[in-house]
Amino acid sequence: MNKFYGDTLRWFIGVIESNADPLHVGRCRVRVYGVHNDDVDAVPESALPWASCLVPTTEDGVSGLGRSPGLKPGAMVFGFYMDGQLSQQPIIMGSIPRIEVLPDVDASDAPALAASDVPRARDSRDIPPRGVDGVTQAFIGNSNTEKAFNFLVGNGYSKIQAAAICGNFIVESGMDPAITSQVPGEASFGIAQWNPAAGRLQRLQAYADDRELDFRVLETQLQFFHYEFTTEGNYYGFNTFIAMTNVNTATTHICNKYEKPGTPHLDRRIAAAKRVLETYG
Repeated sequence: MNKFYGDTLRWFIGVIESNADPLHVGRCRVRVYGVHNDDVDAVPESALPWASCLVPTTEDGVSGLGRSPGLKPGAMVFGFYMDGQLSQQPIIMGSIPRIEVLPDVDASDAPALAASDVPRARDSRDIPPRGVDGVTQAFIGNSNTEKAFNFLVGNGYSKIQAAAICGNFIVESGMDPAITSQVPGEASFGIAQWNPAAGRLQRLQAYADDRELDFRVLETQLQFFHYEFTTEGNYYGFNTFIAMTNVNTATTHICNKYEKPGTPHLDRRIAAAKRVLETYG
C-alpha cells in the first residue's frame, strides 16, 4: 500500500482526448505531456489510461448522486498519479484555461467576438449530469448537415454511423432545427421530429431548460440526441449501433430504434446517408 501513500507523488499536465467513459463516472483519457507520444499512431487513444476526476465537496460523492465532471476533449488538465512511479492511475485535479489558436492562423486577424459568442460563466450546478452531452467544440461546418456530421464524429461515432444519423435527420426535417411537422395534429419538432404526443418534445425542452439552452437551435438538439441516445442506450440499442460498420444497417437501426416513423421511407434515408458519407466522410 505504500505506493499509494504519497512519498512518490508525481504530477502531470496533459490534454483530454476523450470523455466517453463507458462506466459513466466522469473519467477521461488524457495524453500527458512528456509521457505519451504526440503521434496517435504510436500511442492511440485506446492506449491511454482512464483518469478519474476530483469533484468539489458540494457534490454527494456517492454513486448515482450528485454531478459528474464536465471536462471536454481538448481541455488542458493538471493532476497526479495515485500509483506514483507506475503512472497508470491518474487523477485530474482541475483544468487550466487556455486560448486555442490553430498553428497556421494569425490570431491578430481573427474577427472580434460578438456578445452572443462569448460564453457565460457557469458554476458547478450548471454542469450536465454524467458528462455525456457531447464535445461542443465540434460544431464546425458550412451547413447544418456538416455541423451535425462533425459533432457526431467528434463525439465518438464513426463516419458511417454519423452519416446514418444525419441521413435520418435529413429525411425527418431537412436538418432544420426550427421545423414543425406539417402532418395535421402531430406537431413533431426539430431535426429528429420529436413528437409531443409521445413526450419526446417535452424531454428535449426539459433538457434545454435544465441547462439554460434554447431547444430550437441545432447545437442543443444535437447535444440532446447524443445525451438521450447514450443514456437510454438499452432502449435505443446504442451498444449495438456503435459497433455497426455498414451504412445501410446503421441507417436502418436509427430509423427503427430511434425515429420510429409511421412511414419509414427507408430507401430515402439510406440514400441521404450515403450522400452525407460521400460528401463529408
